[in-house]
Amino acid sequence: MRLVFVENRGKTVFWSAVAQHLAADGHGVGWIVQNPTYRPNGAPGDVFDLGFPKAADLVAAPIPEAVSTDRGRQYFGAGSRHYTFYRGRIADALDSLRPDAVIGEPTLMHELLTIAECRKRSIPYLHPAMTRYPGGRFNILDGDTQIPVAGSDDTWPAARLSDLASAISEARSLPSYMAKPPAMAARMRQLRRVEAQARTTLGWLRGDRFNTPSPARKITLQRALKENLAAWTALARMPDGAGPIILYPLQMQPEANIDVWGRPYSNQVALVRQLLAALPQNGRIAIKANPKSKYEVSPEILALARETDRVILLPLNRSMNDAQAVSTGVVTVSGTVGFEAVFGRGRCLSLRHPVLEYHLPEFHAHSPEDAVARLLTDPQAGRGSPARGADLLAQLVSDSFEGTINEPTYDPNCLSPANLARVTAAFGQVLDTLPLKAVA
Repeated sequence: MRLVFVENRGKTVFWSAVAQHLAADGHGVGWIVQNPTYRPNGAPGDVFDLGFPKAADLVAAPIPEAVSTDRGRQYFGAGSRHYTFYRGRIADALDSLRPDAVIGEPTLMHELLTIAECRKRSIPYLHPAMTRYPGGRFNILDGDTQIPVAGSDDTWPAARLSDLASAISEARSLPSYMAKPPAMAARMRQLRRVEAQARTTLGWLRGDRFNTPSPARKITLQRALKENLAAWTALARMPDGAGPIILYPLQMQPEANIDVWGRPYSNQVALVRQLLAALPQNGRIAIKANPKSKYEVSPEILALARETDRVILLPLNRSMNDAQAVSTGVVTVSGTVGFEAVFGRGRCLSLRHPVLEYHLPEFHAHSPEDAVARLLTDPQAGRGSPARGADLLAQLVSDSFEGTINEPTYDPNCLSPANLARVTAAFGQVLDTLPLKAVA
């Protein structure tokens, strides 16, 4: 098959290594590159450089649905006048490279536009992403959705599923992204991050003004975050008094998990207002900040807490267990807390978890209003057990593959020969299920 990879900054190094293995297996390889600083030098295949728009290329036009939550426009001041240029260049790239499948992420502006162009042409866009549970596995998802294109059909013994389900329910097993590395590994990671940030700045200097904020903008955003967290601390309190309390854990933004998978609930302030309107007058919303807070801790969420005492900002040092203990139930868009409820850890309804909607609908809500109503009237809504969790794990294992998808900056072991072999084998298995749909 003809495969095209979409450049994704530091992760391109990982995909270059995977591409070499796939090429050795007989697949053709190509690349779509938005930021030339991350051009996959030495990797197999032709490279289509999208280039940067000139002043005459920047035109006013309606914002495409694909980039309705683009972080560049929403947080970095990139505007929208470049979308028409990139749509055209991506179309040219697909027509030139003629892929049977495209491999990439649904994170950056050019990736989201590529997904839309692939969809027009019925070209599969494969998005590999690590699972939250169980650890050490990944899905190959369909475009900008959370729906697997295909799975491994692996099965685990019932005892293994039960043991892990119990560990998750008791918080003895956490997703890999929550694990803290040893001190030496953390120090090495920080050094690699400094190098990666320098490369990102170089990309901005070379012309990437659409996915990358300027150094000045970045400093301004970090200063604003610090000020907003201080304001949060000044407003923070624990709930008191009677009445139902819905817990809403803020999801970090920018992040594809909420910005893309969470649509149409990516505006978390608007979502909190919907939840509040669905509650009786004595009901309140308690908001828990993300432990890795970014720009979702916004002036708008602070203003809402000042506007009404029915919105409670919980102290930053309170754990999820503390927050759940004072709430009637939790509503999340696409947060991990929604999966954990299936295992009996807390009580939660999710708005945008397809695996729950399709396989465990009692943990899914069709709307914010539906979530509130069910949490208040049905004592069993969103309430799981280790046994239910074991059933979910069986599905997650079947839908996923063993291996690690990551950026070497954060996990150099992703480039180990054993891991590359596992990832390549998984792609081989999925590609065998796809029809040839090359662009004519």
